Parts: sequence; C-alpha cells; structure tokens
Amino acid sequence: MDDLGKQDVAISDRPRAQTAVLNDARRKLDVVMPVYRDAVRASDAIEALLACTAPDMLTVRLRIVDDGSLDGTAEALESLFGGRIDIVRLPRNVGRSAARNAGVAGSDADLLLFIDADCVPDNETFLLHHIDAMANADVSIGSIEGLNDGFWHAYQGAATARRERLSRHSAAAAFTTQNVMIDARLFRRVGGFDEAYRGYGFEDRDLAMRMMAAGARFGQADGARVVHRDSLVLEKVCAKMREAGETTAARFARLHPAEYRALGYEAIDATKHPWRGLIARATWPAVRLAVRYDGWINWGFLPFAARKTMVRMAVAIHFLQGTMRQRR
Repeated sequence: MDDLGKQDVAISDRPRAQTAVLNDARRKLDVVMPVYRDAVRASDAIEALLACTAPDMLTVRLRIVDDGSLDGTAEALESLFGGRIDIVRLPRNVGRSAARNAGVAGSDADLLLFIDADCVPDNETFLLHHIDAMANADVSIGSIEGLNDGFWHAYQGAATARRERLSRHSAAAAFTTQNVMIDARLFRRVGGFDEAYRGYGFEDRDLAMRMMAAGARFGQADGARVVHRDSLVLEKVCAKMREAGETTAARFARLHPAEYRALGYEAIDATKHPWRGLIARATWPAVRLAVRYDGWINWGFLPFAARKTMVRMAVAIHFLQGTMRQRR
C-alpha cells in the first residue's frame, strides 16, 4: 500500500480477475468517498449508500475521507452515522488523488467503489448493478444523471453522448471516479491515483490509462446510477477548466499525448497552439463579461445548439487561458 500515488511502480502482468464476482477472492467491498466542507450533501449520499442492497456474502464498509475540512464536517458525519461508517481524517487538504489513496490505505477489501460526496445513488440496487458488471470486468463504470435544471441538464446529456462516442476508441473517455468500482488488486498494481495531480481534472483519466495499459477489462453498469447534486453555474465551470489548464493538463499531456489529443484538449492548449492563445487573450474581456452575466444561457428564443456552442467556446477560452499560465 505504500506504493499508492507513486507512478514509478512497475506494471507487470497480473492474474486475470475471476469471472465469478463473489467467490472467495471477492468478499469485501470498501466504498471510498472524499469530502471537503460538504457534510450536508455527503450525508445524503451516505444515507443512500447505507440503504443499498448487497449480497449476503459481501461485507460492505463505507470509508469517508475528510480532506482537511477543519469546519466540523467529520464531527457532523460521525454524529449522524456513528459506527456505520469509518472516517479517515486528514490534517490538511491534500486534493482528490491523495484523499482517495488515503481512503484505500490500510484497506483489505477486494473491491473498491469510488463515489463523490455530491453523487447520490438513485436506487437500492445500485451496488448490485456494479457487482453484476464486475462478473466480466475489472472496472465497472456507473452512470451519472444531472439535476433536471433546464439548460445544464441538456448540456450534460450532450457531453455524456460525446464521451460515449469517444469511448468506442478509448475506455478512458467515459471513465470517471464520480461513480466507479475497481478490482482492488488492479488498483494497487497500478499504484493508485497519481498524487502529482494536485489541481482540478485529469487524475481520473490518468488512472484509466494506466489500468488500460495493465490489461484491465472495462464494463458499463448503466443501472448503477447516481444523481450528481451540483447545480452548475457557468462561472464555476469555467473556473474549473482554467484551473485544469493551469495545473494538471501539462502532466497528462506529457504522459498520455495521444489521449490528450483524442479527447480534444490539445486543440485548446496554448502551449501547442500559441496563436489560439493570442485569440483567447484578445477575447478575454468579452468572454469574462459573458460568463459573469450568464442569463443568456436560459434565453428560450435562442436555440439550444447556439447556447451550447457559446458555452463550449467560453470553456475552451478559459482552458486556453489556464495553459498560458501552466505550472510545470
């Protein structure tokens, strides 16, 4: 377990996972959920997980990682759920990758389920769908539904359809650690999450690429569905993309250049296309204004395709701006 987060770990041939999901080798499941100053939404997700049906022979444990919240989050969850969950307290905020690795450290589980604190399973058979998918896979990718909040619901639906198209060529395109089950042997073999990804984004796709290189089989568990309970705001979405361009894009591009290109990020990377960076800089004042005052997103008289294109342009320009300020 000391090798988690260290990406100089050798990936050697590993034994193939058994096709029978709940055999002697797969009897323990740890659910790992990082949380940062979000006790209310985390408690909803925990309640839903505790209500999920699991096979009698499978022991399920919830490991909640408080990523240095220091605002009473851990205490609130402990008060609500007591011994029904394990809480891993981190003294400072270490980011998604290190927090998830901390949740796995010391685990003796055979299966790992990673889920975000703002993602709530929408049915009691959630775990069963993942486990069924693992019968013929080492990784089970669950589905994610957004809140039915007009434009953003439709936008996320279009983004999901795009990722599904891309996933025909690479499983990494559809992979997300918001809702995924992984064979623990595989996770340990590839070294867990790369803790060098400290900012927003790319740590999940990096893990997917390394698991693919290790020969992992990816399965889809459409019935293992969560509702992503995050009301999207354009300014927040753009800020995350700018952070990704600045903090994590360079590492992913260096380690996985073909995937970076296939996913479309290279096309909006100013270090690869400096002239596009100049366009981003020239349009930045107008784009910032449009992002800050984003009421136009809900203008019904404007076709959805036009609004989607405008949002994608704003997101791309923020990513370009981030790449111009990359921390290498």
